Amino acid sequence: MGYAAAVLSAVLFSIKGVFAKKAYAAGATPEIVLGLRFGFTLPVFAWIAWKSREGTRLSEMRALDWIRVAAVTSMGYVVASLLDFKGLQHISVGLERLILYLHPTVVVVLAALFLHRPLRGRMIPALFLSYVGLVLCFTGEIHVTDVHSSVWGASLVFVSAVSYAVFMLGAERLSPRIGAHRFTAIGMALSGMLFLPQALLLTGTGLFHLSEGVYVWSLVMAILGTVAPVYLFGVAMKSLGAARLSIASMVGPVVVLPLAALFLGEAAGPFQWGGFAFTVAGGMLLMWRRK
Repeated sequence: MGYAAAVLSAVLFSIKGVFAKKAYAAGATPEIVLGLRFGFTLPVFAWIAWKSREGTRLSEMRALDWIRVAAVTSMGYVVASLLDFKGLQHISVGLERLILYLHPTVVVVLAALFLHRPLRGRMIPALFLSYVGLVLCFTGEIHVTDVHSSVWGASLVFVSAVSYAVFMLGAERLSPRIGAHRFTAIGMALSGMLFLPQALLLTGTGLFHLSEGVYVWSLVMAILGTVAPVYLFGVAMKSLGAARLSIASMVGPVVVLPLAALFLGEAAGPFQWGGFAFTVAGGMLLMWRRK
């Protein structure tokens, strides 16, 4: 059950880009999609943040705790999400997922630069494999799309991955005391409180005059691409632990290619498949832990 939850969580997290592109095709903008996605999930995560029994209770959190949680989660859920969804307008779902999958390598590099954790053993070849894979996948991308648009979209998503890596380093220190589930729920709820009013202001006419497809795909993303994978991730973490969960989650980026081809017509060529193979191999080498 632990491995099943891990695989399903990874797949659902990975295909949220498919849902986003479907909403774009129905007339939505990234701001509208994010507003609806986090707006639909806001009551769920607010309830989890209040009811969770782990870590520090909401009533016991100090003002400094709230400031730290808001600052860290804004990097992982607000900045990273906005840049990711903006980048998705310019590149394929497969390339977007591959770039985001690089965030563990970014964490390693940032930790080496700012936290004085040296690069050791398998880390350097893992980084090399991961970025060779990215170059291969991007090479295949620019053969079928506009070069400038692809570079801009890939740059936005890569900065999103860097932002998420900063979030991961901050969460490593905060979540044990706050509680992993409460920490995540607070971050998601705060994101909803920001993205929902933003979407209302930017649309001018509010969020009640959009096409049916925008509401449907945003709701699907909220349920299948947000709430369900977050819950399954928690189940898998308790059952498997971080190391085995990381390895089981590697199915996520790979499954995106056939699903993007099936639902969006984004067929993957040999460059994309080769790039994915290199990057997943690098990720496995980086995340593999001794028992």
